[in-house]
Amino acid sequence: MKRALLFVAAGIFALIVVGAIAVYIIGQRTPTEDPVVKSAAPDESAIFPELLGTSLLLEQVSVPSELSGDFKLVVVSYDVSQQPDVDEWLPALEGLNEAFPQLAGYYIPLLPKSAADSSVFIIGGMTATAKSDVDRARTVVVFTNVEAFNRLVNVPDLGSIQLFLLDQNQHILWQGSGHYNEKTLDELRTVLQGALE
Repeated sequence: MKRALLFVAAGIFALIVVGAIAVYIIGQRTPTEDPVVKSAAPDESAIFPELLGTSLLLEQVSVPSELSGDFKLVVVSYDVSQQPDVDEWLPALEGLNEAFPQLAGYYIPLLPKSAADSSVFIIGGMTATAKSDVDRARTVVVFTNVEAFNRLVNVPDLGSIQLFLLDQNQHILWQGSGHYNEKTLDELRTVLQGALE
């Protein structure tokens, strides 16, 4: 009996060690590059930085260059506490996607590099709660230098979600932030209509 208990305990211990090693290795392999910006001409609008992330389909994705759509609407959050704000925007943004077939929407949870060690839990948890493969493909988790990203896109802090409308060349055509409101949505719709004319 004691021998069987020892084997069971040794097996459990071995599984824990193997699991911890796997989590560590996956965390080390999670991309954590700093944001990169192609230089823009002085008369051009700001360019959205290139980010490397992992979709909830567990594919490595370069944002925004590998995202589909002539125009991209990128929603960035910095913290799980901002998820209600993201969810509040989703119905209106889905409506925009339907009204403008050239538009593709994406959700980018932007997290500090230090969180990459927990990436298997973060990405795994988000994947488990995603409603469909479409949602999983359109959600790309990025671990990067968040402060550098915010400096590049002129965001003062991490206090609210950010919305960016990008053209085919990654130029930021429009930028909004915070809770959903009709005025901001109308502003976005106007800019998008103007860009499509």
